[in-house]
Amino acid sequence: MSVTLPRRVLIVRLGAIGDVVNALVVAAALKDARPDITIGWVVHPLAQPLVDGHPCVDRVHVWRRDGGLAEARRVLREVRGEQYELALDLQRITKSALLARCSGAARVLGFDRGRAKEASWLWTRERIPPGSAAAHMVDQYLEFVRHLGLREARARRAFPPDPEAAAWADGLVAELGGAPILVNLGATKPANRWPPERFGTLAGTLRRELDTPVVLTGGETDRAAERRALAALDPEHGVRSLVGATSLRQLVALVARARLFVGCDTGPMHLAAACGTPVVALFGPADPRRTGPYGEGHQVVRVPPPCAPCNRRTCNQPRHACMEDITVELVVAAARACAR
Repeated sequence: MSVTLPRRVLIVRLGAIGDVVNALVVAAALKDARPDITIGWVVHPLAQPLVDGHPCVDRVHVWRRDGGLAEARRVLREVRGEQYELALDLQRITKSALLARCSGAARVLGFDRGRAKEASWLWTRERIPPGSAAAHMVDQYLEFVRHLGLREARARRAFPPDPEAAAWADGLVAELGGAPILVNLGATKPANRWPPERFGTLAGTLRRELDTPVVLTGGETDRAAERRALAALDPEHGVRSLVGATSLRQLVALVARARLFVGCDTGPMHLAAACGTPVVALFGPADPRRTGPYGEGHQVVRVPPPCAPCNRRTCNQPRHACMEDITVELVVAAARACAR
């Protein structure tokens, strides 16, 4: 069946890193179906490296978070100047829905009322059919392109090419003596975090038992966790730390070359899954059916108490059981089963 897609499409998915990673399947599906389509993307600076130079994204509109009303007006003028025909609100909050509605596009497509947040469905002109809020977010995003007529659309994952980041990652792997296991310390939501000391013990155990280079990763805000993780290691541990020392593009390149990625429910975990790297994901308050590593060959480690999944940002229980009950031994066993 022939499908007529709009010539110019705007995607509004501002962040966070994992959400943008998963939403990229929409751009890929549209570009695969119509190579001459022009796709614009509105994004916050943190996730900008994921769409800048992407083979499926032609125009990037950066919305700086600290710019106030003046910045919102600037972005809106920029977007309206592109004369998009269709705007997709993949963020499903009032901020993104308003931008999509005011973009000048004749069609404004968003989530159904049951899955929209902050009554954002009121601002869209068209909505995808009701679906399961428990489905994986990649599959929920693909519902948009299927609504547009691409019934056979599948998840294709790709990132912007970056020769400098690739050369850096190749050099590091050569220096380490082989593809490393990456142990990622951070998570934006406090409730998603595992004790840093356990990450340190885990890193040392994997280094010894699998005889593989192990590298700690994380952002600049994970420096305190890094110190606690390293303090839990033996003096001759042989674990390398790159916490706060990589750009997002470098992290993508390194993750793509890793033997295994271990971490919590966080953006780098979704990066690893999208690169096809085996993932061991530690889950507590979130539902892995919805935000776990997408695809085959991954392991999710959970010890859910009755209150999970609660999807809370911070735990409101006397003890943070869902993460504290995940033992190092459980994670090591999953890593042995998952390491390629």
